Amino acid sequence: MQIEKVKEDIRKMLNAQRLGVLATYGDKYPYATIVGFATTDDLRYMLFATLRNTRKYRNIMADPHVSILVDNRSNRAEDFSNAQALTILGTGMEMHEDEKHDLISLYINRHPYLTEFIADPNCAIIKVKVDKYILVSRFQEVTELDMQ
Repeated sequence: MQIEKVKEDIRKMLNAQRLGVLATYGDKYPYATIVGFATTDDLRYMLFATLRNTRKYRNIMADPHVSILVDNRSNRAEDFSNAQALTILGTGMEMHEDEKHDLISLYINRHPYLTEFIADPNCAIIKVKVDKYILVSRFQEVTELDMQ
């Protein structure tokens, strides 16, 4: 599959969905939680907001390797032939104040209802540097896009 076509398929999936499942390394087991995300146009970064006193934040600070699953399932039988799942593998880090100004509007435009949450002094914006996208369609068609 052509790289530009793969990127377009990934963009469509990411633009259609607002939530993903973040997986981090926990103390003993992996930890998964739902996050509202935004993605840069070049697909190199994903952003999400979290409070600093959460398990996901502590896990990322201890080990920055993360995975985010975004899918389009509807919980119907058709999903077995039509659903797509996108796994994003990357490294998460808290954004510094100087870079927040450039990317925060991207996140707020996608999630305007989280403006007050983001303004909380305990809120961190996590920037995930994407290493790889893995798109699975019809449970068998697997396409990978290496971003490194």
